[in-house]
Formats: sequence, structure tokens, C-alpha cells
Amino acid sequence: MIEAGKPAASGDSGESDPVKIPFRIDDGLVVRSLTGATRVASCRIVGASYGQFILITEPAVKINDRLSAVLDDNILCNYFCEGYLYTFRSAYRNLLMNDIVSIAYPAEVEVRQIRKDRRIKVNIETKIAVDGSEELFLADMKDISRGGCCLVFSPQVPLEQESRLRLTFSLPNEALIKDIRATAVRINRIKQSNMFEAGLSFSDQDSETCKVADFCEFCNYFDLD
Repeated sequence: MIEAGKPAASGDSGESDPVKIPFRIDDGLVVRSLTGATRVASCRIVGASYGQFILITEPAVKINDRLSAVLDDNILCNYFCEGYLYTFRSAYRNLLMNDIVSIAYPAEVEVRQIRKDRRIKVNIETKIAVDGSEELFLADMKDISRGGCCLVFSPQVPLEQESRLRLTFSLPNEALIKDIRATAVRINRIKQSNMFEAGLSFSDQDSETCKVADFCEFCNYFDLD
């Protein structure tokens, strides 16, 4: 059995079996053309047979509101699952019914582990409601991860360490995050400024934190450092 995310050991012949990628039905796959580097599309995984083929929805690049283009035969694929990014080359095998495409199962896969709570730099105006106060305040979010975020706020905001609060903001992918619950785990005054910085930890695992996780996962596809 080949352990997911780890390269298979070589046999006496000097060859190795393909890495067993832990594909899950309906997970996203990011596909890039090897001949046109600017052509990138997303699709969904429909099925897979280890060492043989992968079934995906047909990836198409949107040119404008009316036109889209199907990617070339040779493609570079990125698949993120459980903290690992799998990058591999593949090729179209055949088009099946209902816009389902069969592509080749890769012989070689690059596997990279990504930090679960990697911070992604953002600049997002955020509305906050501190428990115990009826007033809404504004703050600037400077980074975000699956587990929390960092806010910059003025002294007028009644935010202290261990304060519980609700945040409302729009992510760069236009997903609206409404009333996500968080707890302030640290508060620092910014040097040579009257502003403060708060490190927050998201409190619940719900639909809003799932939206944040989806955004962070998308960013990890293209920016790993």
C-alpha cells in the first residue's frame, strides 16, 4: 500500500509505482495549460482509478461573458487535500458524456506540505461587534488564516484580551463573511502609533469558517512561500 502524500519506494527494477493521490469526489482541481501559461481553469473531480485515469468536469477558461476556451491536451494540475498540495502533469485521454473528461493518472507527483494556518496578507475593512456592546466598530484586517486573523483598530474600540466578538467582512474573492465569531488572544499597541493590533482566533466551525478555509486553500494553490 502506498501512503498518501509520500513517494513510493523504488523496487529492484529502479522504477517506482505512482503516488497514490487521495482524490475525493467533488473536490476542486486547478488546471493550467502547458502551452499557454496564462490559461488557468478550475474543475471538479468526478472519480479516479489508481494508476489508470482521473475523471474530471471539463475545464474551460472564460474569455468573456460569451466565450470560453477548452484547455490544450497537456496540462499541469494542482490538487489540495488535508494539508498537502499535489502537483502533476497529465494529458487528456477522451471526452465522455455530460462534459466529463478522462485524463491520465500521473506517473510522477510533486507533494508539498502546506502549513495549516498559513497567514495570508489582506487589507479588508471589517465591522466588529464586541460582546457586551451594542455599537458596531470598524477595524482593518491585515492578515487571515483558517484559524483566525489580525486586526488593527483604534483606542475607541473596546477590545481587550479574551474579548469575544463577531466580525463581518468581504473576502477578496467576494465571499461575504457575516458574524463569524472570534476571541482576542493577544492585544499589542503598535509602536510609534496610537493604534492597536489584535490577534484573533475563530471560535466556531460553521459555514462562515468554511468560506474562510476555502479562500485560504485557493490562495495556497498559487502562493506557497
